Amino acid sequence: LGLLDYPDILVYNLDPGLLAQMRIRELKNGKIEVPVVAVVPGHLMGSGVGSTAMGTGDYDIMTTDREEIRESGLDQLRFGDFVAITNHDNTFGRSWRRGAMTIGIVIQSDCLIAGHGPGVTTLLASTTPIIVPKITKTANLGHMLKIGRFRPKRKARKKTKK
Repeated sequence: LGLLDYPDILVYNLDPGLLAQMRIRELKNGKIEVPVVAVVPGHLMGSGVGSTAMGTGDYDIMTTDREEIRESGLDQLRFGDFVAITNHDNTFGRSWRRGAMTIGIVIQSDCLIAGHGPGVTTLLASTTPIIVPKITKTANLGHMLKIGRFRPKRKARKKTKK
């Protein structure tokens, strides 16, 4: 899967149907705007940095500095949340690169072991600042697919006497 109009953006682990539901918007300056729940500062990425397996697995947001996590709004992350990771290149390996942007999805919960935390699977990546994150509370897989806690409530059936 690729974005023909945006060859600088690589796509991983993303179903074309979900891509269509993500409400990605083209901006006039040749960039795209992607809804995310939070922006993760690249310096918080830990376990998995250096991996060349963006199509498999994940890498972790380090959460040992609880104050930093609260200030960044990352203490409220949920499974299925879309996040932007600043200054992280996930095009052909996971590494720090100023101006790069990665969009991922939270797929595992927090961890108390140093270097670990919520796991993020790579979805979109660019080495250039062509991806612009837009904070949106509903940028969550469950919300988009109307599953889990976002599933519509069923109307209660009226009981009838026989």
